[in-house]
Amino acid sequence: MSRYARLRRRLAPVAFGVAIVLLARESCNKQARTHATIVLDLQDQAATVQAVDAELVVGEDTIVFHRAAMPGMRIGPCKFTVAMPAEDGELHVDLETAGVHRQVVRLIHADEGGTVTVPLGAAATATR
Repeated sequence: MSRYARLRRRLAPVAFGVAIVLLARESCNKQARTHATIVLDLQDQAATVQAVDAELVVGEDTIVFHRAAMPGMRIGPCKFTVAMPAEDGELHVDLETAGVHRQVVRLIHADEGGTVTVPLGAAATATR
């Protein structure tokens, strides 16, 4: 038996074991995430909002959401599901209403399987 074959026979089980450990670790880390639904509540201003861009920053992760109304139509419901590495995050929302651009920042806390409603109606009408 050659030296390469002996080395391969000894290292193959070790490499297989390391691969199994890495897969298990990745699986455990994914389950440690907080799963929630974020609802951007435009309230009575939904008729005037033309586009919504949201960016949820949790630690080093960033989750992006975009919704725009078709010309002549109202914007639909603005909600998205997230898998956050922690329960707390910072939500940056950009609202486009009748040519006016608004930026809103909200701190959010999400519980596992919960729904976080972020009221934005007043922010859509606020003036700068």
